[in-house]
Amino acid sequence: MIPSRVWVTSDIHIDYQDNFDQLVAFAEQGHPGDALIIAGDASDRMEKLQALFEALVPRFRHVLFIPGNHELWVKRSQFSDSLEKFHAIRALCERCGVKSGPLQFGAFHKVWLVPLFSWYDDKDQPKHSLYVEKDYAADRTDDIWGDFVHARWPQGLDQPLAELFADMNESSLSRQYPDPVISFSHFLPRQDLIFHKAVEESLRMARHFDPLPEFNFSRVAGSTRIEEQLRRLGSALHIYGHQHRNRLRNVDGVTYFSHCMGYPKERERGHVSADATKPACVWRDDTGFCL
Repeated sequence: MIPSRVWVTSDIHIDYQDNFDQLVAFAEQGHPGDALIIAGDASDRMEKLQALFEALVPRFRHVLFIPGNHELWVKRSQFSDSLEKFHAIRALCERCGVKSGPLQFGAFHKVWLVPLFSWYDDKDQPKHSLYVEKDYAADRTDDIWGDFVHARWPQGLDQPLAELFADMNESSLSRQYPDPVISFSHFLPRQDLIFHKAVEESLRMARHFDPLPEFNFSRVAGSTRIEEQLRRLGSALHIYGHQHRNRLRNVDGVTYFSHCMGYPKERERGHVSADATKPACVWRDDTGFCL
């Protein structure tokens, strides 16, 4: 008997046809008892999202999805702001049979799959920001980062965006989960996940090898609000995306895993491994966690 499995991926960027085709080819291999988690950044085009969902949902027992930052771009859409589009994406998920709330999964062993909606805290929210100063270059992140051009928020919104999205998770956090929890967010929950090595050593290396010294990713990486929430959940495994740099870390009893498909050019250059074109299996209901 084939076990039921949980597969994860993120940053699939299906505006690249090769990425779309690779994911559909994987789905067609046969996963009728499996769950697939997509941790954001599929496309900013609603028609592309619908095509993706319609291709995947019939081939899995469950497909789970949360929006990333790209989904909330509104520059080439009919939506008045990014919050309106967020709710439209959730409605699209519901129509297509895509899950965006907590889900118990498995037959023999069981696990809970719990999405955490999120955004990033910039340096003006020091309590929750993942910001690390680059003291070797002028910061032009405001000019370079696409969200500051393509996303648009309601006028008069005085709540930090990361707090607004974190508040949406309260109903999930108030529930009891008697089985192990796999949580997932698009954005990073911890500063140390940004870096391949220790922060200090990474910054020393960046002085010599940083390809974009004027762009400070840490400003838009994530928020410790996510970390606080996944700890409240008691997550055993947390899936995240956004950075296009895949990581597997264990910190204080929680395993953090990023498995981003990324852009084709990133795979060609080795920034993202070639096997990231396929989702990764993180849990099976016959043996449990498999990372």
